[in-house]
Formats: sequence, C-alpha cells, structure tokens
Amino acid sequence: MIEKKETYTTKQIVNLVISLFFMFVFGWICPTWGEVTRQGVQAIGIFIGGIWMFATRFGMVAPSLLIIFAMVFTGYNTGDKLIGNTLGSSVVWQLIIIFVVLYAVTESGADAVLARWMISRKAFNGRPRLFTSVFFLAATVLGAIASALGAYLFSIAMVDSLAKTAGYENRSQWKKAMYTGSIVCASIGGGILPFKGMALMIFSLMQTGLLDAGVQIDQVSYMASAALAGVLVAICFGLAIGPLFRADLSKLAAVDVAAVTAEGGTHFSKRQGWSLGLFFIGFAYSIVMVFLPKSIPGYATFAAIGQGTWFAFMVVLMFLIHIDGEPLLKPDQAMGKAVHWGIVLAVCAFTSIGGMVSDQALGVRGWLAGIMSALLGNMPLVVFVFVLVILTLAMTNVFSNTATAVIIGTIIGPLLATYGLTLGINVSCLIPAIVMSALCAFLTMAAGGSAPLYLGTETMRDKPSWVFKYGLWVFPIVAVPSTFAYVLLAYIL
Repeated sequence: MIEKKETYTTKQIVNLVISLFFMFVFGWICPTWGEVTRQGVQAIGIFIGGIWMFATRFGMVAPSLLIIFAMVFTGYNTGDKLIGNTLGSSVVWQLIIIFVVLYAVTESGADAVLARWMISRKAFNGRPRLFTSVFFLAATVLGAIASALGAYLFSIAMVDSLAKTAGYENRSQWKKAMYTGSIVCASIGGGILPFKGMALMIFSLMQTGLLDAGVQIDQVSYMASAALAGVLVAICFGLAIGPLFRADLSKLAAVDVAAVTAEGGTHFSKRQGWSLGLFFIGFAYSIVMVFLPKSIPGYATFAAIGQGTWFAFMVVLMFLIHIDGEPLLKPDQAMGKAVHWGIVLAVCAFTSIGGMVSDQALGVRGWLAGIMSALLGNMPLVVFVFVLVILTLAMTNVFSNTATAVIIGTIIGPLLATYGLTLGINVSCLIPAIVMSALCAFLTMAAGGSAPLYLGTETMRDKPSWVFKYGLWVFPIVAVPSTFAYVLLAYIL
C-alpha cells in the first residue's frame, strides 16, 4: 500500500517562515528599548516564534528543539549547559517517572473503576442535581489521575448510556450540557496535580522567575488550591445544568442511575487496587514532607529523596510486586509507551526560554512588570485573579491551550511576584488560575486536543451554534468558584 504523501500548504509555509523569522532574525534587527538589552529582544523573539509554532500545529518536539537551538545561537548559554540544566533537572526527571506510574494505573483500569464507584451510589437515585454534581466531580478526579482526554471519553460514554436508558435524544439540552460539563471538568482536573503535563510545565516556568524575585512556591499549596477549585467548579456545574442550560432533569430522576453507571464493575481487582494505592503513596510524599517535623531522626535522608526519586521507587515496587504471575508494571515496555517526549521537551524548552526572559540582566522582566502593573497592578487581588481566569479562558478558546498558558504565565509572573512580596500571600495557590483555565478549551476546533472530539460528536454537530449560546455560561461557572478557591487558600496557606 502506497502511503499518502503529506505536503505543506501555503498557510503552513507562511506560519513556519513567521516562526523562524522571530526565532532567528527578529532579535538581531529589532532595536532595543528602555531597559531591554539585545539578548532581551532576542529572548522575546524566540519566545514569540516558539509560541507561534505551537499555536499553528507544528507539534511540540520540533518547536522545543528549535527554541533551545535559537537560545544557543544568541550566545546566552551553551548547548551542553542548556541540555544539562533541562533534561538533567529534577523537574524533567519527575515528569518522566510520573508518566510511567500513571501508565500502570490506566493500563490496569483502576482509574475507571474509581470513577464508576463514585457515581454509582444508590443515594443518587431520584436526586438528579446531586448525581450530576458528583458525576462532574468524578470526571475531575479521573482527569487528575489519568488524563483529561481519557476522563472526557469515559464521561461521555456514561452520558450516552444514561441518555439511552432515560430517553434523552442527541439534540436534548441535557445531553449537550452533560457533554459540555464533562469536557470542562475533565480538562480542569488535568491541571490539579502539579507534577504532570502542562501543570508541571507552567509550575516550573513560574518557579524560575518567582525564585529570582525572592518568592517561594511549593507543589502542595498548588495542589490544595487546584483541588478545591476543581471540587467547587464540579458542584457549581452540577447545580447550574438545570437553570442555566435549561436541561430537563425529570427523566434522569426516574432512572436507576446507580445500576446504569455501575456497568463495567465498581470493585477493584488486586492489580487495580495495588496500582492505584502505589500511585497515591507516590504523590503523598510531598504532602507528608510538609508536616513531617525536621527534628525527627532520618529527616534529612528522607527529604533528600525528592518527589521524582520517590516516584521512581514506586516504579520499582510495581515491577517487584507480582499479581497472578505478572508484575504490576514492566518498566522496560512502559518507558517506551508511556513517556510523552513532546511534553518533556516542551518543559525543557520553555523552562529555558522562561529563564532567559526573566533574567533581570536582560531587562525583559522589568519591562513586562511595568506594563502589567500599569494595566492590572491597582486591582484588588480578588478582581485581579477573576480577570486572569476570564482572560485565560478567552485566549485558550482561540489559541492552543499550551500556547495560552505559556504566554499568560510569562506575562503575569512579575505581577504575581509583586503580590507575593507586598501582600505576603502564597502565590503557589494562584498558579492553578493559569493552568486550569488554559486547559478549559472547548469553544473552537483550535482550542485544544479534546475540543475537536467534543465539537465533532453527533450531539454537538446537531446544532453548532448551541456552544456559543449556552457554552459561554462556562466562563462564570468556572471563574467565580475557582477565583474564590485560589484567593481563599492564597491567604490561608
């Protein structure tokens, strides 16, 4: 069979030329301004060019490698040092290992069993609002443990089963609203854990600039804030599905939802139980370290392990523990199948260019801080975070979610540092406002990886204008409760 050849379209060629121009030409010919140095201008050009390639569908690997090469070309750093500081960093090590651990959980099917168990309680029968809120909460949890895409696909399969039993048609408001809630909550859930995917990318990007400004951030505070936001958004979406989306819940109230959603099993096998248990033990390390007294014997040794190495120990345990004659995980195979190298290289590239952009000596950070302070600096923290969430939601539904998160994270970083230093708040709790909002992409085909699968379903194709008429309710449903969560915990933690 002859493979179909792929040729560049005119649009792709134009986008590629624009990207390469910004990466390799712009920084050399554009005049400097204010406090921004020549290398500062070059950093801006490389950043714009890399984002442009991401946003115009050139994947993640090629743009990431070009960013690193362009940085070397400016003389800012050597290639060996850039690779050593990125691929050899604890952040990337942690990211690679978590991919392997999560692979074991998803391959065992433990994540789906957990979700089915959550939504198949008999107490939900006859209580459609309670069931819907818990359903969206399960999608959020599944998005955190597995992936946003997997959580969405699982959720709509459940929605289809419920619709068939209750008698909801594809064009019904209920089914469209449930599809929408599923993709939103699954996407938001994907940003709860700060050591996987985009969350780790943005966390490490923000960490570089904030540490330089004297502001400390930690993953536990991020998790607490993101988890509370995820829970509140799921509950609000469940309560809003009737009044805001005009969904008829009477049919759902008459269905035995416990029986329908339990199909496929709600009890963990030994393999599933062990896999999920070791995963939870893995990320519990960071939480335990917060509360573990430094005075106890052996604290220094335990603290020196680090989150990434602790996850690596979980991988070893999964290999050594055999259930029914088979190990929970075969690391040799998993390393080849589980690691998303595009994400790994993107973390390396944007951590590097983020560090270059935020380098005080190059002047870009001070320039951006001045602009952001003029635009948003006088806002109370609550208003600032609300505007940040709404702005990110709007951008991510036009551009790609990765590009949006990196742009917003880089621009907002100096202002977060100012809030942290002046108000004494925990800005770790505000970083999910960027990550979780950027992941909430569903309005247009260009928004994110799951958006075409959502908009292309028979349910949503029935009336394409529906998503712009009712889907815009997602903005306040996400922004109001999540802003409350971020700001509350920023002051408390």
